[in-house]
Amino acid sequence: MINLTDAELIKRAVQGDDAALTELVQHYLKPAYAFAYRYVRNRQDAEDITQEVFVKVWKNLKKFDASKPFHPWLYQITKNTCFDWLRKKSAVPFSELDKIKEIAADASPPPDVLADQSLLQDELTAAAERLAPKYAKVISLYHQQNLNFRQIAELLQEPLNTVKSRYRRALLLMKKMLKLN
Repeated sequence: MINLTDAELIKRAVQGDDAALTELVQHYLKPAYAFAYRYVRNRQDAEDITQEVFVKVWKNLKKFDASKPFHPWLYQITKNTCFDWLRKKSAVPFSELDKIKEIAADASPPPDVLADQSLLQDELTAAAERLAPKYAKVISLYHQQNLNFRQIAELLQEPLNTVKSRYRRALLLMKKMLKLN
């Protein structure tokens, strides 16, 4: 199937031509993976998302409007799948607030430092879990998923300044909670 356009490959794939579908997938596999990786920043997650994307493409190819370019449709599916993936992952409890609780670690810190770090981690986790969901979600996406504010705003469908305000407010609330302990 040399030099077939995306539209021709899609038409053949819809008609049941597995070779056309395989060629379409092979052509867009790396770009879809790279696109997913930019959102999740994890190789395994990006691979899983990419696989899920092409399953969705295969299931919905009959619905695709062949008069339009294929790649924007593919990237929209990839973006939505990434956001769904991140939503699922952000539902995980605050057991790993890595960026907030990071302390410059030596190769082998003394036991008292380890105890302090463990205590701090427990206190941060407890404080984060007591936040209102709108604040907790921003903290989780920023620190657990390593998303920037713009990505969080897009994911939550909130204005950028709202996300920044919630992040700052969450940090202030956590600081206040830690002072009370």
